[in-house]
Amino acid sequence: MAQHPPRYRSRRPALTHPALPPRKRPPPGLAGRIARIFIDSPLSPLLLLTSLFVGVLGLLFTPRQEDPEISVPMVDIFIRYPGVSAPQVAALAISPLERMMSEIDGVKHVYSASARESGMVTVRFRVGEQLGPSIVKVHDKLQSNLDRMPPGVSLPLVKPKGIDDVPIVTITLWSETMDDGGLRQLGFDLLQQLKTVPDTGPGFVVGGRPMQIRVEVEPERLAGFGISLDTIAATIRSANGEQGVGSMEREDGAFDVSSGAFLKTASDVEKLVVGSRHGSPVYIRELAKVIDGPGETQRLVIYHSGPAADPGAAHTPGSPAVTLAIAKKAGTNGVTVAASVLRRLESLKGRLIPESVNVEVTRNYGKTANDKVNELLASLLGAAIAVSLLCWITIGTRPAVVVIVIIPVVILITIWSAWVFDYTINRVSLFALIFAIGILVDDATVVVEN
Repeated sequence: MAQHPPRYRSRRPALTHPALPPRKRPPPGLAGRIARIFIDSPLSPLLLLTSLFVGVLGLLFTPRQEDPEISVPMVDIFIRYPGVSAPQVAALAISPLERMMSEIDGVKHVYSASARESGMVTVRFRVGEQLGPSIVKVHDKLQSNLDRMPPGVSLPLVKPKGIDDVPIVTITLWSETMDDGGLRQLGFDLLQQLKTVPDTGPGFVVGGRPMQIRVEVEPERLAGFGISLDTIAATIRSANGEQGVGSMEREDGAFDVSSGAFLKTASDVEKLVVGSRHGSPVYIRELAKVIDGPGETQRLVIYHSGPAADPGAAHTPGSPAVTLAIAKKAGTNGVTVAASVLRRLESLKGRLIPESVNVEVTRNYGKTANDKVNELLASLLGAAIAVSLLCWITIGTRPAVVVIVIIPVVILITIWSAWVFDYTINRVSLFALIFAIGILVDDATVVVEN
């Protein structure tokens, strides 16, 4: 057999490298140490559930309203200047008052309007100025400059206005059988009852003729009896009053004694004596007609039911009406206040409000604010679900779980913080939360990747 030549292999030493030293990870920063504490702590799920519960409480109890509750104080100043024309009122009283108000710290704009024998100056402060201190500034400026007012000008009447003076509920009363004078009186009685609802603010009644006693003097009778119109006015003014004249003590008690009485009916006015003629008293009924009824119309309100009216409600082509407007207190929940007012209104139907009077809620900012807030919350939830699904498709199931847990908890805690710091849920704050979803998703994704 052929033999193969021997094979020789080279015995070269293998190339070796020294082992690399283990790389030392840099120590975690503040965020890493905090994350490690929560990752390793068994209290993290409990803290998560507590945050969720607190956030739900904030969502339930945080006041809701349609617009943000910003502080933009406005103060109206009214003056009377009897016997002076509008240009003279503007030159002598309004212009100095405008310059005076513009000197106040925090004032942004000063507006004015002049009419015959009267004028008005509106002082608008910057956004963020508080209403109370702003009113004090206006009063201090007026009191320290009263000597600069022209002679004959009445003391200024100061009326502050704020965002909470806007009515949240308006109620219209209309009837086909009752006149506007009776509706106005009913409106004031109803407003008095609705003002007993907690957290209600200013209220007023618009429309209807006020009830009054009118004295229509006959000039020929005045000339015949030789009595002037001023005498009749002075007699009515002096008789319409009640005055204390002293006190009386007896064995079992003490009594206050008063004289006179307020005039309540037309008959009381007719019986007043204004003079004498040939030794006989002259009564007002001999000189004038005294009418107890509605006065002159100043503001007219008429209710029409159009094509969009509820088919089940009462319809009218046009009936006399009055409108009640009620605002809320600052910092209260407009939704709950409006709902309480309407519940009180329903309880008064059939007792204070007769069957012949129809009631229509013509404005309910509580309902519109609640609807818009719920709509934005639904959009917020939809956006969170969409982002979570996107994370589940792109980066996996566990990261999607992290994102879908983080978003609602952070948003609810933010709403709870608004409740703690006396803020409200409104359109602007919810839009900001919707925009913040992108930031929340970025933060959650970074945490998952790290």
